[in-house]
Amino acid sequence: MSTYNRADSTMGGMAIAMGIIVGILLIMALVANWRSGENIPSVDYRPDAEMLAETADFTAYAPEGLPDGWVPTSTDLSTGEPVTWKVGFATPEDRHAELLIGAEDPEAMVEAATGGGKRDGASQVGGEEWERYLDGSETRHSLVKREDGVTVIVSGGSGYEELEVLAGSLKEV
Repeated sequence: MSTYNRADSTMGGMAIAMGIIVGILLIMALVANWRSGENIPSVDYRPDAEMLAETADFTAYAPEGLPDGWVPTSTDLSTGEPVTWKVGFATPEDRHAELLIGAEDPEAMVEAATGGGKRDGASQVGGEEWERYLDGSETRHSLVKREDGVTVIVSGGSGYEELEVLAGSLKEV
């Protein structure tokens, strides 16, 4: 027969159990806080920019000298017909921006890249005029520059000001 009597229990056992649980929760909170720093993976887009310059029938551009906080996160070069290059960035304002250069049909390319956006004025960047586009939900801004044989689009959730920084950094490769 058991000699345990619930009436003889003390708060000591419960306090020890609660202390262990609180200790485990504190350790978990410290580990989660320590590892919570944002780590955005960065890619090197220069090899794709150089390949674009070698294979494209048009003037190739790539960003140079972007301010701190711009992190290239993806690059995708298609050397088939038509030649296109897409580079994604995390911006200093924690938004996404994308550079798209290609020899596709300009209207189809603008329609796809701007999310069916409508003209929203113009921006002057580096002495050149870029067409502004804004999608229907007013969350995707785009800047479009059309040249002979190539369309250059800077687009994303960033505002026009951030996109103008990216557009202004484009230099001939």
